[in-house]
Amino acid sequence: MFTQQIVNLKPKVQTIIDLIAKKDWINSRVYLLEVSNEVEDLIDSVSLDEHLIELAKYQVLLKHLLLKIPNDKN
Repeated sequence: MFTQQIVNLKPKVQTIIDLIAKKDWINSRVYLLEVSNEVEDLIDSVSLDEHLIELAKYQVLLKHLLLKIPNDKN
């Protein structure tokens, strides 16, 4: 179950990257926050260390992508 959910994260992250490349800041931020919440929920419920390690990689990547999105307060 968790393996399939982890595999499903890759296209979601790619979508975020594509939105950032198109400079669609609003949609990229919204989708990134949705995926980040999904990753956090998975981390809370995972039991295998290998799944936790994989999810941590996604968590770091998502935090890095968030830094790439300009703050709308500027």
